[in-house]
Amino acid sequence: MESREKEIDLTAYRKLLDLLKKLSLLIVLVCILSIVTIMLAELITRNTINSSFRWSTELNGFLFMWMAFMGLISLIDEDRMINLDMVYSRVPKSVQTIFWILIRVAVIFLGVIMVVSYKDMYPILKTSKYSTMQWLSKAWLYLPSAVTGVYFVLVSVYGILNHFLGEKKDSEGGNA
Repeated sequence: MESREKEIDLTAYRKLLDLLKKLSLLIVLVCILSIVTIMLAELITRNTINSSFRWSTELNGFLFMWMAFMGLISLIDEDRMINLDMVYSRVPKSVQTIFWILIRVAVIFLGVIMVVSYKDMYPILKTSKYSTMQWLSKAWLYLPSAVTGVYFVLVSVYGILNHFLGEKKDSEGGNA
């Protein structure tokens, strides 16, 4: 009975991560659809009426930044980031576990750096505007890096907790 109390249920934590991942994938899909639509419209207007949208390049850059960082959320969650795989797969299981933990700790530090960098740059970014989209602060351009940084920390902490306290899905302690 006492050992049952010591078990930690990470189901709610995993559900939160899954919800955030689905939201990020939705953002990625909207960004891709928007980029394709804007580029197609730009191509058609440029070739038919010899005119172009001044704002399309900046907006596509903005959307691309969001798409790239939101896409990282899915990659880190599914453990599809490059993790020294050539070395990792050739060492004994005990060393693999150490590498696995070191990688998660490094990702936590990276996530913290991403959030702190955004926080420190925010006073400058909020006053900077796009030349063709004066209504949009450049703080919005860099926001996905901070959001992704938060997710990096959350998913890495989940992976470590799941490895040591939760049910292990595989020899590395899960896919996080």
